[in-house]
Amino acid sequence: MTNFSDTFKKEFYQKLLTPNGSNPVRNRADSLLIAFQELDSMNKERYTILETGCMRGDHGEWCFGDDGCATYIFDKLVNYYDGEVYSVDINNNNVNYAQQRVSKKTKITCSDSVDYLYKLPEKVKFDLVYLDSYDIERDNPHPSQLHHIKELCSLMKNIRKGTILIVDDHDAFFTQGRIGKGNYVKDYMDNIGATKLHEGYQLVYKF
Repeated sequence: MTNFSDTFKKEFYQKLLTPNGSNPVRNRADSLLIAFQELDSMNKERYTILETGCMRGDHGEWCFGDDGCATYIFDKLVNYYDGEVYSVDINNNNVNYAQQRVSKKTKITCSDSVDYLYKLPEKVKFDLVYLDSYDIERDNPHPSQLHHIKELCSLMKNIRKGTILIVDDHDAFFTQGRIGKGNYVKDYMDNIGATKLHEGYQLVYKF
């Protein structure tokens, strides 16, 4: 019997490793595969996913190797099994672009992510959390790092044992491992004894 991680390997893995033109490779393929294998191992009939920062058209249409198109991939997962995707982005153009490319199982809200997460009902529990709402800057990484730890603080009420957490663009191609978009999140997760599953272009932990 196949599972979603098998489908991901067949349909998306190589696309995520193939950027446009001479753009650098952003390896989201290995980390997402690890995350989806963890979800598959839960053997659930439905999954609830949170994403901050939705897919956008900056790089062109369906640029898996550049944008990542995570919103679309998560929507595929909740249609492969069942479930729902909560996504939030502060840019209404991004929201409209992404919403037109996913099913009704994915709801994308235009809002500041920290405020949105803080107001989510406590009864909503996520199987996968994907933080990608604030681009890191080479010469000023603190605002992005701080924003993601604020997001995590706002959604801790929606975390359960086994929740998978991903921070995108953690070891971006220009940081050479020195900055780390998810460094504050990493420090917190290490302090609470969470399990690190992967650290590379993306940071992946399990609560």
